[in-house]
Amino acid sequence: MIHILVVDDHPAVREGTKAILETDSEIKVDCLNPPYTIETVKNVDFLPYDVILMDLNLGDINGMELSKEIVKHTASCKVILYTGYEVEDYIEEAVLIGMHGAISKTEPKEKILAYIRHAVEDEIVVSYKYFKELLLHQKTKAIDSQVENGTLTDREKAILQEVEKGFTNQEIADSLHLSKRSIEYSLTSIYNKLQVGTRTEAVLIAKSEGIIE
Repeated sequence: MIHILVVDDHPAVREGTKAILETDSEIKVDCLNPPYTIETVKNVDFLPYDVILMDLNLGDINGMELSKEIVKHTASCKVILYTGYEVEDYIEEAVLIGMHGAISKTEPKEKILAYIRHAVEDEIVVSYKYFKELLLHQKTKAIDSQVENGTLTDREKAILQEVEKGFTNQEIADSLHLSKRSIEYSLTSIYNKLQVGTRTEAVLIAKSEGIIE
């Protein structure tokens, strides 16, 4: 029997996921109801669960932040990002904080259950396309490491566009469906690439060099 906990701020998603997955006799599903806060998570016993399906946006908090807290204190429980956004955009960050990858809510039951069973075995499933792109990225990164590269990624450009509008890190995170920590990391990378120390300088340099409009 695999015991799963669903963490999602939409009641229909929680109950729908439970109903779908429990059609498999080897699956038992519980749902964690709001509020979702770090304090709440600290008071929940996650030891009975083999897998947690964690939504990305949980109102005032990001599912990534909650997952870090859970992984820190309950290493035996596998946490999977359960999202309606593009999975490939979050797999790397999810794994780096200790989660067992990400899966889309739109996948059929069979694929979700297969992913869960792999996670229980401490395995992560990724698409061939994503894995190939990851290898190519690592190869390119290794070649470019000998030369200082000031080119901003598409994500960094999008973040700068939001910075120009005067948005805070949290507002940018909400707008781009990323964690606040990801925004902070990206801004540090932007500052290093553009050789600046402030948000204003970064925007001015990026606009003057045509990096953003």
